Amino acid sequence: MSTKEKIAKEAYEAGFNAGRKAGITLGIEMGIQHAGEVMSAELHRFKFPEGHETRWNYKVDSLRPEDNSTFEFKYERYEDRVKDREANARRARRNRWRKTAK
Repeated sequence: MSTKEKIAKEAYEAGFNAGRKAGITLGIEMGIQHAGEVMSAELHRFKFPEGHETRWNYKVDSLRPEDNSTFEFKYERYEDRVKDREANARRARRNRWRKTAK
């Protein structure tokens, strides 16, 4: 095998392996994108069950509520909930103290 043939063979193998790597990367990216789309659709079906048929072979459908009433969303931060809980606890202690002080 001549030097030119060796160089050509190594260049072909390098290009082939680079193409394989690009193909694998592309396949992984496509798989991740597809998984995201599927999960988005399933989340929508789970949150808004009205108008969707029940599927016999999906276990997640058995956990889904019958109507849309179970999902409520509030624009409330965690620290606001903690402050409200602590204020309620203080109020309860103060009221308990007032009742026993009489």
